Amino acid sequence: MLIQFTVSNYRSFREPQTLSMVASKALRSKRKENTISPGTSEKGLPSLLRCAAVFGPNASGKSNLVKALQFTERMVMHSAGADDEEAIDVQPFRLNRETSQEDSSFEIEFIEEDVRYQFGFTANEDRITSEWLICYPRARPQQLYRRRFDEEAKRDEYDFGAQLEGGRLRKDWASQTGPKTLYISRVVQASSQEFQQLRIPAKWLARTSRPRLLGPRFSMAPPPQNLCETPEGLAKVIEFLNSFDLPIVGIEIAKKPFDVEGISKLFSKDGMEQVFRGRLPDEIREPFFYHRSDDGSEVKFKASEESSGTLNLFGFAAKWIDVVEKDWILVVDELDSSLHPLVVWELIRKLTETESKAQLIFTTHDATVLRSKLLRRDQVFFVAPDKKRASHLYSLFDFKGREDDAFEDRYLQGRYGATPKLVR
Repeated sequence: MLIQFTVSNYRSFREPQTLSMVASKALRSKRKENTISPGTSEKGLPSLLRCAAVFGPNASGKSNLVKALQFTERMVMHSAGADDEEAIDVQPFRLNRETSQEDSSFEIEFIEEDVRYQFGFTANEDRITSEWLICYPRARPQQLYRRRFDEEAKRDEYDFGAQLEGGRLRKDWASQTGPKTLYISRVVQASSQEFQQLRIPAKWLARTSRPRLLGPRFSMAPPPQNLCETPEGLAKVIEFLNSFDLPIVGIEIAKKPFDVEGISKLFSKDGMEQVFRGRLPDEIREPFFYHRSDDGSEVKFKASEESSGTLNLFGFAAKWIDVVEKDWILVVDELDSSLHPLVVWELIRKLTETESKAQLIFTTHDATVLRSKLLRRDQVFFVAPDKKRASHLYSLFDFKGREDDAFEDRYLQGRYGATPKLVR
């Protein structure tokens, strides 16, 4: 479960900005179903929010919050294979001379296997300049490791906690960690399965078996093949679609060979053949949908014959089912661009009624979500740029008000900011 995420000097975020999933104690009697117990042995750890909605005008920085999460995930997943000759794809705030030359910072606090973790790093395009991982197994902080680049010595200095496993291997792993590689990423790649201490938080951070952060076009995602290839999974997908008034009675995933040779030939003249070989699938999977005709028979339809709305929900189905069943986190940019407002409302309602510890974070322009009364004030966030075009993230809970206020009207009237300033 995500507790909070802080980013600074990244894209439009100049100063540290925090997305907090910590439920406000002042609202503890309001919509308790919207919160989750952290489930750790730590006393006094507050409940967490199941869902957070982020509003803001175009070009305010909403998507940059998602990109910051994606960048953190990507560094944990892939930096072990980083090419030291290539720059780290970190993007500092460029509208200020000082910040454009300074490090970007990322820190994320989360719970995995009933233990709270705090992981972070700073980086520029040339190297990782610091990195840290702290855990709280018995409510007391235990530093597993801390890394800092020594400018004078021109090398990384490591401080390993006494509880960190690996013994002498810890230094060996450090020596194998390049300037553009996270230590946690290198250890997971280089160590054997017996070393789980860093593998557990790394798995959460990298989401190695989790659905990726989704963009607005769910229909471009691969079919939920794993679910649709078992009768139980197929029934779950169909039930999900039926719950949103889509009269699908059956789904079939057809497999056919992928023309690897044909694609390779297209790029052979440009010297790109070897780049694509080995990265292309052996087969492609195409979904077909069955509808009930007026005589009761089932009629087969190609995906191209279905509406974009049906395909969007179909592409979304597997991710949603995985999230709910496995207590994962789903982050969606511009949820409203793919789904009807009432569908979004229903997704939020479904999440609050489940016993799952899943969390949903989404950006949106759809102010009707504020009218639904499904979200508490501490679940609503805004992103707005200041006069220097730096993005600021803040909560509706920062404003005085009551839970029965007309949030949609007040937001559109500009009382909370984060609306476009139109020139007439």
